[in-house]
Amino acid sequence: MAADPDRTRDLIVAIVSGVGIAMLAYAAMTRPMPESVSRYYVENAYTGGGGHNIVNVILVDFRGFDTFGEITVLGIVALTVYALLRRFRPAPDSIEIPEQQRSEQARRMDNPEREKSETIADYLLIPSVLMRLLFPVIAAFSIFLFLRGHDLPGGGFVAGLTMAIGFIVQYMAGGTRWVEARLSIRPINWIALGLLFAGLTGVGAWLVGYPFLTSHHSYGEVPLLGKLPFATALLFDFGVFLLVIGATVLILIALAHQSIRSHRAHGPATQTPYTAMGETRWK
Repeated sequence: MAADPDRTRDLIVAIVSGVGIAMLAYAAMTRPMPESVSRYYVENAYTGGGGHNIVNVILVDFRGFDTFGEITVLGIVALTVYALLRRFRPAPDSIEIPEQQRSEQARRMDNPEREKSETIADYLLIPSVLMRLLFPVIAAFSIFLFLRGHDLPGGGFVAGLTMAIGFIVQYMAGGTRWVEARLSIRPINWIALGLLFAGLTGVGAWLVGYPFLTSHHSYGEVPLLGKLPFATALLFDFGVFLLVIGATVLILIALAHQSIRSHRAHGPATQTPYTAMGETRWK
């Protein structure tokens, strides 16, 4: 049987590509490492930034101005996503719900005060209780990650993401209406506070004659705890922590609100009011 020319061509291209990549990798790994700025960060992370976590020291000390710009962009992106999803209506479901759920829903809809979403919530009753109990645990772990970030793996960014998970888990457990009837999150305020804390930390350096966002660290005596490290970068990292919580939660809440919005049908339709993000809207 004659060989397929296309398969032969593909085989040759794959062999040549693989050999070429292998040669490039070998050349890169066998050449001496050139001098780079990384050695400076390794040698000066503790003396210049007061922390052993080199990555975090780079982000909040040596390159604090870059990080300030990055969290500003993150806040703008979150506001943009929220603005785009604020008027969006999801498409109608293309797959019907399971027969068991439909029959259970029809049986329980005799109560006019009962909503369709409550049937799904009843199926997840035990997991939802556990998920609600996890919130203080996640919050404590988030604070733990934040406080250890200057010396060990952690920091404001990962702590903010962890705290955002705690909030969104509550939405998954109880639904959008249940959470917002009991908890006012207001993530836009978190974004504003995060930028304010980060900016004021940078302005504070001006007051003592140093460039914007110049950090300082020292050790101080704390009663019962002894000598502890103090760094102005902790305040900047706290701003990062607040902004990451606000930006992440704002995007996730904007997505969660799609579950209580109906598909925008053509022609006149009756709209129902609902409360979201502290304001009344219509679905």
